[in-house]
Formats: sequence, C-alpha cells, structure tokens
Amino acid sequence: MPGLGSKSTLPIHQQELQHLHRQQHLQQAHRSSLWCCWNCTLSCCFWLPRTGSLWKLLALIVGLVVTFHAASCGYFFCVKFPGLLELPGNMYDDISDIYYLSGGPRVIPSYKHPTSQRNHDPKLIPQIIHQTYKSSQVPNSVRPMMQSWRQANPNWEIRFYDDEACLEFVQHEFPEYLDAYRNLPKHVERSDFFRYMVVLRMGGLYADVDTECRRPMDEIIKPRDTLLVGWENEFATPEIAAHRNYARTRQVLQWVFAAAPGHPALREICDHIAQNVYTQFSQNTNRDTLERTGPGVFTDYVLKHAAMHPPSKRDDPWTVRLLPKVHFGVHPVGLDGIEPDAPGITVLHHYLGTWKVRGGWSRNRIDLYRLWRKAKSYMAPESSKPQKVVDKPSWHAPHQTGLFPVSIEWEPPFTMLVDLIGHGDHQAGSDVSASLTAWGSWQPALAPTRGPTVLDALIGSLGSRGSNRVLLDIGAGQGLFSLAAAARGHRAIAFELSANSLASMEASIAFNGFQDLLTLHKAALGSQDEEICVERGGPPKAPVFGGANPASVPSLIKHQVDLARGYSHPQLHNMSAKVSLDALEALAEHEPLPLANCTRTARRFKGNQFVLNETKVAAIRISANGWEASILHGLQDVITQSPPSVILMELTPSQMQVVGMANAATLLQQLYDLGYTDISHSGYVCDERWYNLTRSIRLRGLGFAGQDSLRQPTWCTLPPDKFHALSARTSQQQRPENILLIYKAAAKAKQSLLSQGTPTPSTTSSSGVPLVGPNVTVSVSTVARTPFTAQPVQ
Repeated sequence: MPGLGSKSTLPIHQQELQHLHRQQHLQQAHRSSLWCCWNCTLSCCFWLPRTGSLWKLLALIVGLVVTFHAASCGYFFCVKFPGLLELPGNMYDDISDIYYLSGGPRVIPSYKHPTSQRNHDPKLIPQIIHQTYKSSQVPNSVRPMMQSWRQANPNWEIRFYDDEACLEFVQHEFPEYLDAYRNLPKHVERSDFFRYMVVLRMGGLYADVDTECRRPMDEIIKPRDTLLVGWENEFATPEIAAHRNYARTRQVLQWVFAAAPGHPALREICDHIAQNVYTQFSQNTNRDTLERTGPGVFTDYVLKHAAMHPPSKRDDPWTVRLLPKVHFGVHPVGLDGIEPDAPGITVLHHYLGTWKVRGGWSRNRIDLYRLWRKAKSYMAPESSKPQKVVDKPSWHAPHQTGLFPVSIEWEPPFTMLVDLIGHGDHQAGSDVSASLTAWGSWQPALAPTRGPTVLDALIGSLGSRGSNRVLLDIGAGQGLFSLAAAARGHRAIAFELSANSLASMEASIAFNGFQDLLTLHKAALGSQDEEICVERGGPPKAPVFGGANPASVPSLIKHQVDLARGYSHPQLHNMSAKVSLDALEALAEHEPLPLANCTRTARRFKGNQFVLNETKVAAIRISANGWEASILHGLQDVITQSPPSVILMELTPSQMQVVGMANAATLLQQLYDLGYTDISHSGYVCDERWYNLTRSIRLRGLGFAGQDSLRQPTWCTLPPDKFHALSARTSQQQRPENILLIYKAAAKAKQSLLSQGTPTPSTTSSSGVPLVGPNVTVSVSTVARTPFTAQPVQ
C-alpha cells in the first residue's frame, strides 16, 4: 500500500477496463465511417467525416456554386436561361455597357429657381409654430416630435399653450367666442376651436404635439400663400368613407395647417362652431365632433374659399393651396398606399392621442352623454343658445361631386382640378387623379416621385420663360404636361377628346388663369381628316373601386376610355361598323365583333393644319395608345421642315399591332434616320435591362472604382441595335414605355449643306426616310413626305 505522500495510481483492473472501453469506441467509429482523435479523453472526443464523405460534400458545394453563378451570369461566363432569367435576343448587354446604359436622358432642365433665394423671400404667413396640450407636463413620447419642429425650423418661433393659457387667450382675443368655447362638451372640440382662433389672430402654423416635422416649412410655404392645408384621404363612395370614420369622401386634415392672420376661411369656421355648440349632427358622438369642429366642417369651408379665391385672381390676397397627401397626410403604418419612409413627406402624424369613443353610437338605452348635453343647454344663458336645435338621427358621409383642387409638385407650383378617386380617366393603366392627389405628380409607367421625371425631361427642353417655344401635347388627358409648361410661361397646344379629361383640363386652365398660354382643341389627331365614333352604348362609366388605391383597370372600362379619347381599335371608330360594348373584351383576342350603334362622333384631324402657322414647336408629347405612327404621319411637315428638339412617346407596341400600324422598331428607326439619334427610354423594360445587366455584379459584391454607377437609373440609353428587342419586350409586358427622342441631326455633312440651302445628293436615308434639315423648304413634288408608316402590318 502506498504511503501518504506517494503518487496515486489506478488499479490494474481499472486501467484494463478503460482500455477496453476505448477499443470499443474505436470499433464503433470505424463501423459508422467516422474516426476519433487518439489523444482525447472520452468526454472531449469529436467526430469528423472520413475522406470519401469529404469529397462528396465538396462536390455538392462546387455544384451549387456553379449553378448559382450560371443562373446569375457568373464570373467567366454568362448562361442565359429561358423565361424570367433571360431578355429576348440581344437585350442581354455586356458589363462594359453599364456606363453607356445609364447615360440618358441628356436634357437638362433649363428652369432653375435658386433654393436659397426662394426660401428667404418674404412671406405672408409669419414664422410662428403653435402647439397645445392639456398641461405643461408633456408626455416623454411626444417630446422628440416636438423637438423635430425646432430642429427643422430653427428660425421659427415656437409657442406652446396649455389649457389655462388657451382659455386666457380666448378671453383676451375672442371674447365673442368665449361662451361657445366653454360650452363645448369635449376637450378635443375646444382644442379644435382654439387652433382656428390662434392662427386666425396671430397667423403662422398650427401642429399637433404628436406630429413629426421632416422638412423645413420654408421649403413648402410660398410667398403668396395665405392658407396652406393638406389632403388627408379620399374614398370612392360615401359608404367606404363612413366605414373608415371619415366625415367626407375627400377630406382635408387639420392636425397641421398654416395661414396668414385674418384669413376669412378661418373666421367662417369659428362662426360655424359658435353657432352649432348645441347642434346634434348624429347619434354618433365621434361624428358629432367631426361635423362641429373637426375635419368635416374644416373641409367644407376650405373648399368653399378655394373656389372663391383661385390663383387666376392675381390681386386677391386670400389664396388657398391644398397640398397632396404625401406632405401632411401619410399614416404612420403606411395605410392607403404611402409608406412612412416615402420621399416627399413633410409632416408625419403618429396618432399618439385618441379622442374617439369606442363604438361612438348613442344607443336608445341610458345615454348619459345626451342627458348631460340637454341639461347643459337648459342651464346656458339665453344669449348663448342657438335659435334652433337640430337633432339629426342618422349620419352618412356627404357624397361630394365635381372636381377637387390639388397643388402640383412643380416649380413654380400650380393647381389642378381632379376627380375623386376611381371616377376619372385612367392613362397608362393608372388613375391619374388619385396619383396627383396622393403625390402631387404622375408619370406613365413610373412611380410618381422617381426622377428625373418625364415632366422634367420634356418641359426642361422648352428653355427659359419667354423663349416663344411651343409644346404640342397630343392625348393630353387632364393636362398635366400642358399646365406645367404654362406655369413656366411657355405656350402649349393640347388635343383631347374624352369628356372627363376635358372637364378637368378646362377647369384647371380657368382656375390658374392660363387661357392666354394654353390652347385646347377638342379633337384627336391622325394621318387623315375623318369622322370617327367615340362612344357606343352611352358615355364611359367611371370605374369605382372599393379601396383608395385601385391596382388595375377592368379591360371593358379601358376600352371605353380609349374609345372616348379617339385612340382605340379602328373597328370601334369606324362609323359604318356596329360594335357592342359587351364585345370589347374580344378585342384582345382579335375575334369578330357583334353589331351595335354608335352614339357619339367626333373629328380626327391631321396635325399639320393646327401648327404650321404657329411659333417654333420645340417639343411634342404623344399619348395615343398605339396610334403614334399615324399621328406622326399627320405631322410630317412639322417634323421634316423644322424638327422639334424633343419628341416624347408613350410607346405601346402591342397596341400598335392591334391598331394595324407599323411596328415600334420601324417607327424608331425612321425617327433615328430623321436626326433623332439621342434616344432614351424609361419604364419596365429599362428597369429590367438594368437588373439583368448588373445582377451578377450585385450578387458577387464586386468592388471597383465605378461602383457608384450601379445605382439604378430612371432612363436608359437606347441604341438602334436594341430597337427590335425593346419592341418585343414591351409587347410582352403589355405596358407602355416612355421613349424620349432628342434631335441631333442625322448627318453633319448633310446638315451643313442644308444650312447653306444646297440640295443634298440624296434626300433619303438607307431606310428610305427623307432627311430634311431644319428651316429648309422642300417641294412636295420633289420629296414624297411619307416618313411614318401608317399602313397595316403585313
């Protein structure tokens, strides 16, 4: 037996037993094709795959890598798969085309308003921000929002009022409203009343404490503004608005607004509240508040004064400007189509406080609220009681009809009168009125805020104010492009046939006072003068949708709108043909159409007769649903004798085939041969080209000096070898693509000869298109001017 200080050792039988256990584990590892490290104890031993398993795993990883890179146009090769991973033909560009692809358009807007000067121009609305809360102990949750107003507007004075300060203000400034203010039953109603009174007396801007300011107000408020409000929301029917607890189908918000002192709209609102303290508008206490002091009454008087004080009254100081929803009306969780991180948001309302009673309806059972209102009315002095108490047992959102003003995001701003959502004409598959109300902008085939916008590219080509250059707007719709040109002092000639669009455009022209700058022709254009049918079976019915953002337009409605605009299927426009509205769906399938009567006709004209005697046509815009070639054929004298600097087309190759005109690639080639050699396009195909071109670079995370150029462009350059691919891909997508053509002169040598008045050796290009330079008169007998193919496709 070892001594006390000797080294302890395991008995012999325990060592043998441990060795036996180790041998058993090794045998088990070999049986399972695994091996264990020799120098580890049983507690720390780990297992690894043997060589055969390693090779299998490695082969699987290599196979996945190869497949992944092949599908994404990988390191040393580019494998194109059919379907979603491949663009047709030669649309699959090489990496070296990245810089070239993002080069267009090369039209720099010439109208520039210095931001610093604009922000410091004297304004009629004073730089004061008013905010209220029931006490000076403001919750911590709203303090960062209140601080945002100070950070975004450092030069503005901020005034805060608690309930005691509000009452003192009313006592000193509006004693005539003091009894009404005290007798309002709800704190939120007194808060509404106070905000109108404080801005009426002091001027400036009111903002709820739970609103967040994201942009300086000096950028939003213009020098002539005296009342600035924002749209909150709109709905297609009163039932939808009532279900969402809105007082109006199209409602103005009042958690943020700005005004000059003494604005008459605010005075009338205050008078309304004072006269209706005891009026019961419904059995719903929430809606009573909306009608007595809230957005319902605010909307009514704002729209009334907007109609009374249009911008056309240059000497009228009491202007009213209604901003699109994106400025003040975005919901913090992104309801109704605008996300809280969207560009262009000025103020975001976080809805941290609520005043609405759950349910809101006053039952026929014990109603303490109504009893309290009755008792208070009896105890009130006779002088403060209304002459007549109105008790309306039911409530519904009033059905608002007509057109609504919205300020357009443009410099300088102007106002358009638009339809209620779902009730106006659609263009390029979208509700133009809804887009203008939400964003203050619209462009075909692109998001409204994505820039440089189509509007910037086209109107920027007209030059500076007073340049005496004209925009030709064919298929003008509600007139956004023509009105934007007129706002900058340019002349515009617009053509439109749809009754809905004409009503909106005519009202907008008169509202802004643009009669001297904008000429509107109620006509369609084409390659010949003719009488056409534009209505079958009654006027087109407006598509009404259940939500605030309709995703698509029914095909039947689309055909009705296209027919009314004068750019639908030729058989529909044929006076001798009879087509049923129920058969319009068959147009997409090219099926025979049954017979029905034409109920309204209009004239289609050649465009030459409208513009030959006009000042220089600098830009042409065409939105004609496949009739582009026919329209350009009717404008051949304008284009060949004095080519406009820019032509913008909403190209729809699939519709060109339905109409029976030349394909899009042929039309683009003819314009290219005429001198429009700088061509860009924007829309779905441009985005798809960019995505496919840069996909492998993004996936590999390749870093190089030109990494910044990988930012997705709005416009892509379009060389001649891509014309056919663009036409094919756009036809497949059934969506329009914006095509911007800039005149550069087809051949410099020929241009120099033409500038000297010397005939050129050849008057046609390789494609047979006349190449006639600017400012040169060519006899029709010398050159047959048929540059745009208008015959059916063979």
